[in-house]
Amino acid sequence: MSSHSHSHQHQHQHHHHRGYDIAAQKEHFDNPEHAQENFPHIRDVAARVAKGIIKTYDKLEKEKTVAMDFACGNGFVSKGLMPFVKSILGIDISPVVVEKYNASLKGEGASAVCMELKGEKGELEDAQFDLIFCTAGYHHLESYEEMTRILTSFLKPGGDLIVADLLRKEDRSLFPATFEHVAPHAHGLSKDDIQRAFDGASLTMRSFNMLPPADYEFPDIFIAIGEKPSV
Repeated sequence: MSSHSHSHQHQHQHHHHRGYDIAAQKEHFDNPEHAQENFPHIRDVAARVAKGIIKTYDKLEKEKTVAMDFACGNGFVSKGLMPFVKSILGIDISPVVVEKYNASLKGEGASAVCMELKGEKGELEDAQFDLIFCTAGYHHLESYEEMTRILTSFLKPGGDLIVADLLRKEDRSLFPATFEHVAPHAHGLSKDDIQRAFDGASLTMRSFNMLPPADYEFPDIFIAIGEKPSV
């Protein structure tokens, strides 16, 4: 897969910091041309991320784990995790993908809402989660550090934030210039980037692992787990 085709194919299940151009993000991900189901590798990437989370995260409990899928998109990762958790709430700024999420996971204990999380009192009726996961959303956030703090505020004590995203290897954009307005961190993210974000939210880095490489051209994907203090 070329880097150009990757720019279309990598998961369009993104959210964005409110200081950035939310309207541009929403327009981009509402566009039928950018629909996840149009691209052949997206379901496989999502399935690999879900399997990676199941393998590296040891707290999943079918009867107990209440999860949030931040920047949920169509819900492909949620679909893979649903058999291992009690419930999932998807969050996305695109009403188009939220509708697809709810149609796909109807009756399975998962549902999505269209909103922009700002960390304000009363959001989500002050719900708290055992687990929050975000797949391929961080490189679309102008300030993933701020969003990490916001997401952490929705975690229960001892809860975990899982970030799966594209690994930064060098100063080389993973996207053509025409897409960089919706990908502020077009080079991907490094372990140090995630460590700083976790540190800023008082999360402890439990692990940082790479997914096994795909059998097609696609950037390397990491899965990082940050734990909120239990007290």
